[in-house]
Amino acid sequence: MFLKKSLAIGLAAALGTSTALATFDLDSTTETGSSFALETLDSAAATTVGTASLPNVTNGASALDVVATIGIGIGDTEDVFIRYDITNGVFGAAPTLTITDAGTTIVQGGTAASAFVIFQVTATDDVPQTATTTMAAASYASTSSASPTTVSMVVYETLTQATSQGDALVTKSAASGASMINYASGLTATIAAATSANVADVESGFTLFTGAISTSLARIGSGSVAASGALDAGDGAAATLADMITAATSTVTISGDFSVATHSLGLSATAGTCATQTGLTANTDGDGATATTLTVLNATPNLCYEVDSGTDAIPEGDYTVAIGYTSNSTTAVSPTTSASGTIGSVAHNGTTVQLPYLTTFTDYNQRLVMVNRGSSDAAYTVSAFQTEDGTTAAAGTDASGTIPAGGSTVVKVSDVVTLTGGTRSAGTVNIVAASGNISVATTQVNLSDGGTDTISLQ
Repeated sequence: MFLKKSLAIGLAAALGTSTALATFDLDSTTETGSSFALETLDSAAATTVGTASLPNVTNGASALDVVATIGIGIGDTEDVFIRYDITNGVFGAAPTLTITDAGTTIVQGGTAASAFVIFQVTATDDVPQTATTTMAAASYASTSSASPTTVSMVVYETLTQATSQGDALVTKSAASGASMINYASGLTATIAAATSANVADVESGFTLFTGAISTSLARIGSGSVAASGALDAGDGAAATLADMITAATSTVTISGDFSVATHSLGLSATAGTCATQTGLTANTDGDGATATTLTVLNATPNLCYEVDSGTDAIPEGDYTVAIGYTSNSTTAVSPTTSASGTIGSVAHNGTTVQLPYLTTFTDYNQRLVMVNRGSSDAAYTVSAFQTEDGTTAAAGTDASGTIPAGGSTVVKVSDVVTLTGGTRSAGTVNIVAASGNISVATTQVNLSDGGTDTISLQ
């Protein structure tokens, strides 16, 4: 007969209530459970439930041992039945139950792919209510990694009650509300622009930096990928980058303006000095992108821009990174495939105006009008001509010049650019002056009817 009593405990029983540090403790108000990296889940180590193959997570270092005080005393030779239910998961292997001074036997459930187990507990001596129960399984499988896996423990007087989940003597779930098994991405991509502004200085004609490491060297930003902290791999050990991806074959594409051949972009291990750069060369497709590997990026995460000549303008714009991950397993069930972000940018502190439409069509007379309200003359340069297919552009005699202080400069577009194979182009004008002092417009006269079209751009 079951003895519904609380037995006095001595020192030995009191010592028996302590639990291992690496367990899932249903009585703890600070329990957090274990978190596993999604990218380490592998169908090669799985439990089959019906037609579904559910990836296992291993009970490494006993972190998934479920411990709790039994909550009620058992007299010598008496029985109780303890039921464990797994929500959003199943056992990957048959569990065991350990209680000091008691024998335990699985009487229902408890097979691989089962979501519950009922143990018959037979006392071999008086078992106090503070005795520790330890339910352990070698592995678990979750029915959905989108939701955590939880566990509950219920003590019943009879097997019938345990089977039907009738009147319970003790019911326990995590006192902290934690789940036993949680999932999160194990990869952290850190792509960030430099905290200091990298500005091509108007006073140098945008050929040198201000506010950078030096006038000729800037750190644009940095990028790297690491394993997220405090996550386990599916095998129960701490998750590492190599558990999830192959860095040597994971691709890194850096995009931006690589057009100035006398300048260079490179990757450096040293943020403060950008020393010992690994050079980056624009690819031959002309899309302003260059490819390397994640191994190289992690070893040299800083993107640096070095001015090798003080005569060519530093282009402004963003630099981006696109990472394509190569999973370390062809049977990974939740691989992360990519990451991307803006690694930094270069700005101009003068005036840059985009010219979306320039034409040298002989029936039109188009002019570029530039006004300088400042107190100093301002040099200008029109460049970066973008033409239609089949059309080539060459800078003309008025592609560069000076806008006088307090005055204006008007130039014919046909003197700014010579177009061959077509008559339309776009371009960019850079002016060595503060943008608040500058106005830019295009004006176009239709020579056949005298119609005029003026567009203000700045």
